[in-house]
Amino acid sequence: MPPDQPLTAKRLHQLVTSTEPNTKTRRRACMVVQQVARFAQVDYDPKPYQGRYTPRKPQPRDIPSNAQIVAFWQSLDHRGWKFILGLIATYGLRPHEAFLVDYDQLRKGDRALWVLDGKTGRRRVWAFHPEWFEQFELSNPVLPAINLNRRNDQIGHSATRHFWELKAPFRLYDLRHAWAIRTLEYGLEDALSARQMGHSVEVHCEIYQHWIDERVHQRAYERLMNRDDRPKPSDLDL
Repeated sequence: MPPDQPLTAKRLHQLVTSTEPNTKTRRRACMVVQQVARFAQVDYDPKPYQGRYTPRKPQPRDIPSNAQIVAFWQSLDHRGWKFILGLIATYGLRPHEAFLVDYDQLRKGDRALWVLDGKTGRRRVWAFHPEWFEQFELSNPVLPAINLNRRNDQIGHSATRHFWELKAPFRLYDLRHAWAIRTLEYGLEDALSARQMGHSVEVHCEIYQHWIDERVHQRAYERLMNRDDRPKPSDLDL
């Protein structure tokens, strides 16, 4: 937006509509423009143009297994990137958040990780699997030398691109999805898992509905099968 031109509702609207509808970019543009309009006291509300955007839902085929994660970690030579991979896998972090945690607590052997500043602010996250804390040597933080004086999305993109260049058998963000599904397998409540991931329960359930439904059905089935009075088949005459 040209700095020598007055800030008007029309110009703010042009800025919003210059982005692709129903995308993350459009949603962010609306958030920024809303703040600018409020600060500049311009009568413009971008919310009607925000559209519908939902995060990409992972497919079962995208989720790396524990064995794949460990095997790829073992194949890496660079200690810094091994640390980042292990941290994201163990705590389900967004890629940029691996560079924004309390490393001093890790050095003390504290498995409950503090994310100091991420997309949704400060929060605490627990290790799933806890054994990975030792296996991935997370009490000895070593960071790769990348430029951290950038926006969070740029930091995350650098990490994601680096693992793509290493031909990782999975996307870096899929480690976060794998963590979420792992907490379901452990039996962690959805609300607690969502809080540790730094998003709402509604978003959590929408993204991981497939696995949540499967867990509910499996538990109901197990309860029925464990009943002493459940129906039994007739014995076969052999």
